[in-house]
Amino acid sequence: APRAWYIKIDEHLISHGFERNPYDPNLYLKKQGGEIVIVVVYVDDLVITGSSVKMIDATKKDFNRSFDMTDLGLMHYCLGLEVWKKENHIFVSQLKYTKTTLEKFRMMDCTPIATPMEARLQLSRSDPSPPVNATLYRQLIGSLIYLTYTRPDISFAVSYLSRFMQEPKICHWKAAKRILRYLKGTVDLGLEYKKNDNFFLTGYSDSDHAGNMDDRKSTSGFVFFMGSGPISWGSKKQNFVSRSSTEAEYRAAGEAVCEAIWLRRILEGIGLPQQKSTPVYVDNEGVLKLVRNPVFHERTKHIEVQVHFIREHVLKHNIQLQFCPTAEQKAD
Repeated sequence: APRAWYIKIDEHLISHGFERNPYDPNLYLKKQGGEIVIVVVYVDDLVITGSSVKMIDATKKDFNRSFDMTDLGLMHYCLGLEVWKKENHIFVSQLKYTKTTLEKFRMMDCTPIATPMEARLQLSRSDPSPPVNATLYRQLIGSLIYLTYTRPDISFAVSYLSRFMQEPKICHWKAAKRILRYLKGTVDLGLEYKKNDNFFLTGYSDSDHAGNMDDRKSTSGFVFFMGSGPISWGSKKQNFVSRSSTEAEYRAAGEAVCEAIWLRRILEGIGLPQQKSTPVYVDNEGVLKLVRNPVFHERTKHIEVQVHFIREHVLKHNIQLQFCPTAEQKAD
C-alpha cells in the first residue's frame, strides 16, 4: 500500500509539471516564470513551500481536485518537529517530545548538568558492572536518536551509547541518563534559522583516534552550515582501524565530502546551486598534505583508493579542504 500510494502521488506531481529530485525521491520542484514551488512528501504528509503564494495555492488546489486533502495552513508541527515562524527567523525544536521523554524515563525532576557526556569518557562492552534491562535501554537510545534531528549537540553522545544496545551495563545506562539530565537543563534549545541571503554551504569534519575500547576504531563527525544554522550533521564509528590520527581524520574528511557532494546536488535541485567550492574545515595538517600530494608512500599506501576521491573533488573544485584550529572546529 505505501508503495502504491507513492506511485500515485508521484504520477500526480509529475503530471502537474513537477520534477523529482534525482538525489532525494521525496523532493519535488516546479519552476514557472522565475518562481518556484517545492513539495516534500513523507507518506501522506506533504510540506509545500516556495517563492510564490500564487503557485503554492494553485498546487494545493490541484491536490484537492485529486485527493481528499486537509490543509493545515502554515506549518507549526510536522513529524514530531515543532516549527515557529517569526518575522525574521524560523525556530525548529522538539520541546514536547523532549518533555515526554523526560517523563517517560522519570527524569523530569532530575538535576540538570552542563554537558551531555563526561569528557574523554571511554566505555566498553566488557565492563564488569552489572547488566541492565536491555529493552528499556534500547527504548531510551531510540528516543534520544529521534531527538538528534534538532539537537546536534547530543549527536556524538547518542551515537556512542548506541554501540551498547546488545548487552547494556549500568555504566552505559548512567551515561544515557546523563544525556537526559543535560536535556533537562537545555529543554528549550533547537535550531534557529535567521533571514539572510547567505546560501553558501560550509562544512566541518573531525575525528578521534582509536577511541573505541572494544575494537580501537575511530569515530567521525561532521556538520554543515548554510545561512545562520546547521542543516546536516552526523557522528559515526569508522569501518576500519586507523593506524594514525591523520588516517582517522582523512577517513572522516572522506565521509564529510560525501555529505557535501550530496548536499550540493540537493541544493542545485531546488534552485540553489553552489557557485563556489564548498569549504570543509579540518584541524589536521597531515590531511591537507595528503590531499595536496598525489604520491602514495609507506605510511598511507594502505588507505583504500576510494578514500582518495577527496582529491578528485578538490581538483574538480567541488570541495576546498581548509585548515582551522581545534578551538574553532565545530564538528569536535
